[in-house]
This record gives sequence, structure tokens and C-alpha cells, in this order.
Amino acid sequence: MLAVTKEPSHSPYLDIPSPLGIVVAEYRLEPGSAQAYPVVKGQYIQIIDVAGSQCSDFLAFAEDSANVSRSEIDRQEIDSTVTRTLNGIANPQAGLHGKYFSQTLQPMVEVIQSTCDRHDSFLLACTSRYYEDAGYPGHPSCSDNFNQVLAPYGIQPRPGWPAINFFFNTHINDTNHVTAAESWSRPGDYVLLQAHQNLLCASSACPDDIDPANGWQPTPIHIRIYAAHQTFPRLTGTRIAADLPLRLTQESAFTPRIRSLTDDLSEYNSFWVPSSFAHQGDLAEYWALREKAALMDLSALRKFEITGADAFALLQYAFSRNVEKITAGHCAYGCLLNPHGGIVDDGIVFCFSPTHYRYVGNCDSDGDWLAKIAQHQGWSATVTDISPQVHNLALQGPASGSILAPLITPISPSLDSFSLHHLGYFQFEPVWIDDIPVLLSRTGYTGELGYELFVHPRYGPQLWNRLMAAGKPQGLQPLGMNALNRARIEAGLLARGYEFDDLTSPYQAGIGWTVAMKKPDFIGKSALEAIRQHPPRVTVGLVLQGNEVAAHGQCVFAQGERWRVGHITSATFSPILNKSIAIAQIAPEYAQPATIVEVGLLDGIKRRIEATVGPLAAFDPTKSRARS
Repeated sequence: MLAVTKEPSHSPYLDIPSPLGIVVAEYRLEPGSAQAYPVVKGQYIQIIDVAGSQCSDFLAFAEDSANVSRSEIDRQEIDSTVTRTLNGIANPQAGLHGKYFSQTLQPMVEVIQSTCDRHDSFLLACTSRYYEDAGYPGHPSCSDNFNQVLAPYGIQPRPGWPAINFFFNTHINDTNHVTAAESWSRPGDYVLLQAHQNLLCASSACPDDIDPANGWQPTPIHIRIYAAHQTFPRLTGTRIAADLPLRLTQESAFTPRIRSLTDDLSEYNSFWVPSSFAHQGDLAEYWALREKAALMDLSALRKFEITGADAFALLQYAFSRNVEKITAGHCAYGCLLNPHGGIVDDGIVFCFSPTHYRYVGNCDSDGDWLAKIAQHQGWSATVTDISPQVHNLALQGPASGSILAPLITPISPSLDSFSLHHLGYFQFEPVWIDDIPVLLSRTGYTGELGYELFVHPRYGPQLWNRLMAAGKPQGLQPLGMNALNRARIEAGLLARGYEFDDLTSPYQAGIGWTVAMKKPDFIGKSALEAIRQHPPRVTVGLVLQGNEVAAHGQCVFAQGERWRVGHITSATFSPILNKSIAIAQIAPEYAQPATIVEVGLLDGIKRRIEATVGPLAAFDPTKSRARS
């Protein structure tokens, strides 16, 4: 998990995790106190929540701040407006930015790791006025504590200090008001920063005991300073449910090869994935996909084995498709359902036998949901998360078959030979690629002819190298998420958090065809029978006039009217169609093909663009390319 230049230090503190590396200083902040401390450029600052549910405010100044005028001090501390602007996020949000900047536009600190995904970086540290207004005059505050510890450095006091509020759990509601609740941090959670300048820093253990912010009971904060010239992996922690363990951002088996081609990576579903590749860009990647072939890492998908005597019964009840029709060697796209007809997740079921299936989806919680159903029904079915043992690549594009064909030999002893021509759409087969065992499926997320290759991580680098070498003469290029997103919108393929969530039914999301209503019983059937008659909204494709691109959440209006009829879920400019397109959910009355609606850019009042309703997939709606 961690690479350092020397052995990590030992620490006398037994109530916090062991040091990550070489410690040069550490400070224990008792509840309700603050501490100022120097940090040298390149060193790392670890802010640890000792007992959990404790907020800690953070300030940083350029090292010579004590020797300049007050106006210069203001210019050499972290500035929230500059930070939001340079990060391209003009409005406040709950969470951390990658870097924090001064008013002179210089980076001050960079976030390297965070094991708690809920922070507030846009409010003041708590002030005396807050406590006075709440009826607690004289209550200590972080701002007053900062004034005390900064005074010896010649920094003038302020009634309220703008701060990075680590572990502060806030939310901006639909009316743009800030609400707060108990911190999500747990004992030992931390944030790791790296200093980009010589800094004077200050941290607090917030004294707030009059509301839930610190769980009503302030506790200690611990600060560790690590020596520069160490290497700490970049990662962030996510907990998708209270009863699930922390998941830290990880690399797939293919990430080392990807990092040699680009440093433009971002976190997706707890994995580092490439946004685009150096010296080509997402437009070149897109055209390689549409005209030649492209290779992408989809290891962030979650894989679960469902085995046992009642494996079929479990999936027949939980999955939207009729699993009776998914025979050995075949797979089918559909969704897991909840009792009110919402989509828990979408994914693909692979059938190895009536007692052995594999579900490939998006969420860690998918396996827990399936296991919960099996337990409730008393079924003999085991759900096993095999995601760590199965990573996968997608080779997509018109040339994907000709690249793969010479590399493949059959694993099954019943096959004397194997031809990709025999592998039908949504079928799979275990094969060898050189000496690498691979599960090869005729599936993809691009709307193109293509294949997915599931492999044990130990073979990952070897498989990547083999495919890239074989595909080079035919123009194969690696594909990043930016180009993939453009392609999947063209193909009308759904993305969790955009086209659906657990309140969205398949009929609203545009995949009502995946619901096998003739099955005797399945989760959410009665709710879906009612929804099917008249869903509140349906998903359609839109073709916009002009080249302007809509954005997620923008409103769709009836032509020439003030009322909304829906909203945009995803949008892009389609190079192959040379048109601006979008996926939208709109009222059924406006969903007929060729209906004209208007997309409201920004507020929907000053600027609207006409759009024409069409099929969900603007490009190749019959999927003829993928089926070819």
C-alpha cells in the first residue's frame, strides 16, 4: 500500500494507526485546543481523528507571513475563492479539492490521501459569535484558539478564520442552505497533505459540544509531520454503507501500464482510471474506437459468483430478466430490483451452469443485496465477491475481432478449434491468449463490435502488452473515460447516478425491455406492473440544434412554454453524427419521436435550445454494429 525510502518510524501513541513513514514531528491536540507548527516544503502533514466524529480546522500561511504587512499575510494564506476557481468548482461543496491555493495563485498544500469522504472546505472555523447566538457566551471557539496560537508569530487576530474544515459533515440542500450532522470519520481516519511551500500551519481539535458536529463530545486530534522525499500513493476512502468496510482507491492490474502512457487519472468507483492519454487526447481515442479499435480498463466493475442449489432461484427473483433463458455460455444485461421497482444496479448475469452464475455490476453493495435476499428466502446460495481476483479489459471497435482472432486458442477440451465468428452477441467462452487464461465475452459499453476479457490480476500487465502489440498495426489505441463517456451516450447506454438510481424504475430509465413481466414472481413486480402503465418520466434521446452541449440536470421545457417536462441526464457532442446530443428523462406526453422540446441552458429563461426527441441511442439504435 505504501512505498517509503526508509523504514517507517515507531510512535509512542497506541490509540492511533502506526506511522505511514518517517516522522519528523508530531503533536497531540487535546479536545478544544489548537496548535501552530512549521512545515517544510515537500513534507507531509497527517491530520488524524483519534476517537472518531471529531472535526479539525486547518490554516496555512507562507513561512515569511510574520515578517510582512497584514495585507501581504492575507495574500499568502489559503484562499477559498482562488482554490475553487482554479479547481473549476466555482460554488462551495462538501468535500476536498485536490490542491489549495493562496491569493497569489500559488499552491499551498495538496491532498494526497483521505480515508473519510466527507469534509467541508467552504465555511469559517467556529466563532465566538456562533456560540453567543446559540446562547453560550464565552464558549471557546476554533477561531479564538487560532488567534492565541498564531499571536507569537505576529499574525493579527480575527473574529472568524476561513479554514479547511476536515471531517466536518455538511450538506448544501436544494434551497442552497447549509445543514450539518455528526462527522462521518471513525477512529484513526485521517487526511494526508503535502506542503508545496515552507508553511506555518495551524490545526484545531474543535471545541463544539452544543450540536452534533463532533458527536456532542469533543475528542483529540493528532498531527504527524513526515519527512519529504517519501512516496505515498494517492488514494481516497469511501464507505458506501455504515456496515461496509472502508474502500481505498486502488490500482488495477493494468494501471502500471496505463500510468506509463498518461498521468491524467481520476478516481472512479474506488479505482484510478485514465481520463485521457497523453499525445492523443479523447477525440483521437474516440475515432480509434469508432473506426479501428480501442482498449480500456474496466476493472472497477464488481464481480460476484452466485453458486449453490438455489443460485438460479435467487437470480430469477432478484434480476429483471428471465434467467431461464440464460443458458450455459450465455449472458444477459438487466438490473437488480428493489421492492418499489427501483433499480439497485444494472449489470450482466453470466451463466456457467444452473448452480453457478456470475453477476458483473457497479457496486460493492450488490453482493450484500443478493446475499440478504437468499438469507431471507432461506435459499441455498452463496454470493462471493471475486472482484479482487478478476480484473477486465474491453477491446472494442470494428477491428477488435481481427486483432483477437490470431491470439486465441480454446481451453475447453470439447473444442478442437475456436473461432470468434462462433461467439455470438452476449455469449462467452474461456480461452487462452498465448499462455494467459481469459474469460472472453462478446459484450461492451460502447455500441461497437467488441469483447471483454476477464483475467486474474497477475496476468494483467502481460495481457495488456500482448493486446497492444497485436493491435498496433491496426491502429489500436488505449481509451480513457472521457472518450468512453462520449461513446456510451451516443449508444444510449446508462450510467449509474445519471440515468438511474434506486428511485428510478427500468421503465423510466429506458430499459423496460429488460423486465420479464411474465415471470411468476420477482422483486418489485407489483410495483412495476403499475409503473409500466404510466411511468412518471421516460428516457429518450435528444438531438439539439447547434453545437452547444447540454449538461446533466438542465431542464427540458415544452416548446414555447414555461413549464418543465423533464431534465437532461447526460449529454455530449457526437463527432460521428456531427451533432450535439443528449439523454433525457421527460414526461411520456412529450416522448413521441420527432417531438420538439427546448433545453434550458443555465436558468432556462434567457437561453433555450430546441431539441428533437428520438431513440435513446442516437448512434446505431438497432445495435447492428455491436451485433455484427
